[in-house]
Amino acid sequence: MAKHLSQPLSTAQRSTSRRLQAHVELADPVTWITPIAMVICGALATGRGDPGFNVMDGHNLLLAVLVALMCGPFCTGFSQSINDYFDRDLDAINDPSRPIPSGRISLGAARWNWIFLGLATFIVGLALARQSSWIPIIAIVSLILAAAYSVPPIKLKQHYWMGPPAVGFGYVFLSWSAGHLIFAPMTWPSFILALISSAMAAGLLFLNDIKSIEGDRRLGLQSMTVAFGARRTLLVAYAIIGGCELLLMALALLTGHLWATILVAIALIIPIVSQVQLYRNPTHRNFQIYIIASNPLVVLLQLVAVLIVGGYLS
Repeated sequence: MAKHLSQPLSTAQRSTSRRLQAHVELADPVTWITPIAMVICGALATGRGDPGFNVMDGHNLLLAVLVALMCGPFCTGFSQSINDYFDRDLDAINDPSRPIPSGRISLGAARWNWIFLGLATFIVGLALARQSSWIPIIAIVSLILAAAYSVPPIKLKQHYWMGPPAVGFGYVFLSWSAGHLIFAPMTWPSFILALISSAMAAGLLFLNDIKSIEGDRRLGLQSMTVAFGARRTLLVAYAIIGGCELLLMALALLTGHLWATILVAIALIIPIVSQVQLYRNPTHRNFQIYIIASNPLVVLLQLVAVLIVGGYLS
């Protein structure tokens, strides 16, 4: 009898666990990494002075965590969740295992998911307004941009010249700015680095469109791969990423950081083989090889640049 009574509870627990997993999957935790990293970059770019970011100060760390929570799990989670909601037909073609097309979560529950995450973003932004009046503004702009990216009739992702730049601006520039402004007024070096990092992110996102070309074509989404083909898209992405790295090299050289100039040159050279391989044969496997070869170098360049700007490296 005890075994009989425990069985429904076990089934209910498994059902609840699956629903919670589907809700977390809608927010796509992998995508939180970039905005959280950009918040840290923005904070480090303020330097160790006063005002500035002091990693040994508990209050500073708490502020950094709250901003990272706002930009990462909440706002980026909102962006991913609302995108899944309005892209459910596209996901049914490109990725049918996603929570909505797979039937693991209802449309009503998915709607409450992005409503909750959007409200959480706004509430944290308001809570941080006493520290910097810019933070709630950044929160609101981020939410509007995330909605405009996915929600018809605007749906910025339908247009290849607007979608990736919008994501780069939202995930990178606004997150970086929030991390900086919570501790100190924005500086020109930090502002320029945030813009360069945002442009590099847009270049990587143009590459990402290669994975969904079939679904985009069938549903009439005008991604760059649909408009120009995979190889031309690759050339555009390579040009954007390489141009940003050349700009970093020029800035390092002009400011007298010869070692950083050499580092950027190495970062430009190492991915060349995988770039050529991907161009000749634009498959998903070659795409992964290129990302593995290039992304760690991009992150390293961002970290070195921000440590120089923040005065941690000479």
